[in-house]
Amino acid sequence: MLFAIPALIALLIIPMILAWLSRRTLTEAAELNSSKAKLCKIAKVTLAMTGQVISISGEVKKISFKWLNRPHFHIDDGTGKIRVIMFTAPSENIKQGDKVEILGVVIKNIFDRRNAAISAVQIKKLIMETT
Repeated sequence: MLFAIPALIALLIIPMILAWLSRRTLTEAAELNSSKAKLCKIAKVTLAMTGQVISISGEVKKISFKWLNRPHFHIDDGTGKIRVIMFTAPSENIKQGDKVEILGVVIKNIFDRRNAAISAVQIKKLIMETT
């Protein structure tokens, strides 16, 4: 019993601390790279751009791996579709159908090596004005 209770507490606290550290690191990366980001249409994103910091916007068509706290967002901007990978849950609750803006680095898609993907450091919901 002497070891069980502290072990259970550690199993609860350690993941929370790691998630907090990941979010803090991503926030810092977003602040550093937002001025360097090139605004792109998805159709223009290619493997030749690997390593470049870009910004895209579009609609969330599908969300995968959310249950692992490592969501993959499938984004469509009307010119094309791309997979956006996050290595921690975003600070906002992003749902299918949301319009979003993404800041990240172009990488090779881990599920389809012939296509590019984006390793995102920031994803924000876009507020649509109603008239």
